[in-house]
Amino acid sequence: MQINWFEKYRENFDLIESALKDCNLWALAPPSQEAMASTIPFAVDTMPLENWLQFIFLPRMRESIDNRQLPPGPAQIFPIVEEAFKGKSEIAPLLDAMRKFDEISHLSHLH
Repeated sequence: MQINWFEKYRENFDLIESALKDCNLWALAPPSQEAMASTIPFAVDTMPLENWLQFIFLPRMRESIDNRQLPPGPAQIFPIVEEAFKGKSEIAPLLDAMRKFDEISHLSHLH
């Protein structure tokens, strides 16, 4: 059976978006243009990680999938998210979604 990695990623991106909303981390307004222009990994110099996930990570990953390209990987974003939200049990849905992203990223790059 052939795995449709693009569909797996799409489902995961929807899960990440839902988790951000469920955890009250979804922003109603985007960061400034200056913040969005950050060249530092995860834009840690200009925005909180949840904004990076919402406004940079998800749009870029969805664009990659829409262009029928697997996102770069294998990814290791879960440890960064875990560290950023250490001690905040209420963000468990986001942690689960990001753990799943890393798993899909690893598996998709093996095939």
